[in-house]
Order: sequence, then structure tokens, then C-alpha cells
Amino acid sequence: MQTVRQVILDAPEFVPIPLEFQHHAIELTIKPLADAVLASVSEEPVFLIADVDHIEMPSREERNARR
Repeated sequence: MQTVRQVILDAPEFVPIPLEFQHHAIELTIKPLADAVLASVSEEPVFLIADVDHIEMPSREERNARR
């Protein structure tokens, strides 16, 4: 059996249990999600991108040169 994690945005009166979990010992955790968590579920992630003019790539000899 594989673990199932599901976010239900509008909880019904009864939560259905998949057939593969029925008649087995299971752990069911129910917790309310904060409004901020619900907003982050629907938003696209924000990535920080560095703006650079030039990338300096030294050669292997320059990187391994003894000083």
C-alpha cells in the first residue's frame, strides 16, 4: 500500500477511505489548513534569479595553478 496525502479544499460531511485501506490499521490525521497555506497551494513559486553582466569561467589550468 502506498501512502496517500490529499488536500480537500471543501471538506464533505464524510471522508471516503480507499478500498485498499479499508479493514486495515491506519492513521488518519485531520487538521485545518490556514488561509496562507491555501493561498500558497494555488500560487506559482517565486524564484530569485541573479542578474549578471558577465560570467567568468577560468580554464582548467587557471583553476589548478599553484600560487
